[in-house]
Amino acid sequence: MSETADDALFAGSMPATAGIREPFATADRLTLRTREGCPYADMTFEIPSGQVTAIRGRSGSGKTALLLTLAGRMSFTDGTLTVLGRTMPKQRRVVARNIGMGLFKGVNDLPANATLASATSAEFSLRAKGASSEKVRDYLREWGLSEVAFAYVRDLSADQLAMFGIALACVGDPQAIVVDNIEYGLMEAHRRRIMNCLSDIAHDRGITVVVGCVSRELSDQADHVIVMG
Repeated sequence: MSETADDALFAGSMPATAGIREPFATADRLTLRTREGCPYADMTFEIPSGQVTAIRGRSGSGKTALLLTLAGRMSFTDGTLTVLGRTMPKQRRVVARNIGMGLFKGVNDLPANATLASATSAEFSLRAKGASSEKVRDYLREWGLSEVAFAYVRDLSADQLAMFGIALACVGDPQAIVVDNIEYGLMEAHRRRIMNCLSDIAHDRGITVVVGCVSRELSDQADHVIVMG
């Protein structure tokens, strides 16, 4: 079982009893080995549903690879993993359809010359829920982005881009979202705002949130923490 933010769960510890809801994810000795190295190894943990879990680790610790694995976008080499009640990696395509992703550099980058409105419309279409221009504007307004609806991605500030990535992840009300790199280029106040937003998503909408971060101060705002070695 993942611990509270004050008592972080370290990779390799054993899970305890699950809560009333089925866990979002359960891993046993989860390992990924590649030709370039071993992003993560022997990780045993449980991630609860409907809460915020922070995966904390320094740059290069493997947290991004783990987030992508949990989202069904990357496989693993050893151990077992269940996500949303599905056995991974066999059912990872089903899992991927039910998990939204924030912006991951090199994975789902947005075109620099895309506007927020066009990117949002495209995301709605991918989720098989085509949206009118009015619906797109209303959706961006919900996220405090209506004033930049027709701005280009390249012109966004770091905090606007981070928030937009989260907004895109939540299109279609997925069962869970994964978000990474929330500290890059952001001032402390903006980081706290992002974490508060993620907390609202989990606690008010019931969407499980898994977020990667470096600092303990940010991970302490989460309900549960997994610390990468």
